[in-house]
Amino acid sequence: MGLREKIKNINQEIFQRIFEVREINLDLENFESFPEFQKQELLFIKDKILGLEAIFNFSRKKRPQPRTETKIENEPDPFCNAHNLTPIDELGRLENESALTAANLSKMADYHSLIIFKKHRFTELTEKDFIEALNLAQEWFEKIKELDPRIFTQILIWNYHYRAAASILHPHFQVLAFKEIPQRLEDWQKRIEDYQEKFRSDYFADYFQVAQELGITKSFPNLKAWLSLTPFKEKTVFFEGNLKNDFWQILEKLIQNGTQSFNLFYLYRTTYLKNFGFFVDRGEINKINSDFGALEIFGLPVVSYDPIELAGLIFS
Repeated sequence: MGLREKIKNINQEIFQRIFEVREINLDLENFESFPEFQKQELLFIKDKILGLEAIFNFSRKKRPQPRTETKIENEPDPFCNAHNLTPIDELGRLENESALTAANLSKMADYHSLIIFKKHRFTELTEKDFIEALNLAQEWFEKIKELDPRIFTQILIWNYHYRAAASILHPHFQVLAFKEIPQRLEDWQKRIEDYQEKFRSDYFADYFQVAQELGITKSFPNLKAWLSLTPFKEKTVFFEGNLKNDFWQILEKLIQNGTQSFNLFYLYRTTYLKNFGFFVDRGEINKINSDFGALEIFGLPVVSYDPIELAGLIFS
């Protein structure tokens, strides 16, 4: 049973509080040369609370994609000699067994630093390395807050691979601390507060209940993960809770099932939103066409994966 059918068999009261669905069935005539595209089903899903929308078209995965076999490496890699080749930030050099900090050369926040893994390649990382790097990030956030109590918003991001906007291939987090809340997050926060007031219910709890009925969730002792019904791009995973205890298991499953580059965004805290984030697959590293086009930039995302199918692969 696919996403369309599953939606019809769940709690519609809660679903319709949050989502709006529209379906289009297309039968393209005189298309004998490409029979796999002759019949197409488009599913438009809108999150009315956060103002997000996406189009699911499962036939898009069948499109030919240009690729190159060029191998790209950082040579030399400054992060392999980070103590000598990277600047220190306002806190000096924080370090543990698996990672160390450095100042980010191109700032995007009031305070903006790096958590650099000591291992050179993503494939060398272990769950212990991931947890140690997150521990170091948490230490950085706490010390920055002590240094400047005006800090309002704390965010961790991981852009893995050039396709996902990394400037250096060596795995590293970015940690950002703002004295204000970015506009989009402030808008989401207001919308979630309005939802709470209107329905006397928690937005994330209701979303998770709907996703659970669809079979696209995974619960851990300290983390809840679910596949987005309005994904930013392919394989969008939402999560709430403590990343370091369980997220590595999900990441491993995603890598095993084809993820090669990704963006990870984790909001440590604002006044209302905290310990919340999302993961987005950014595509095969050998593809030479972008995964974002004009519609995605100015309109809404178009995706080709089925959340029901993906959940069976990464949440099993």
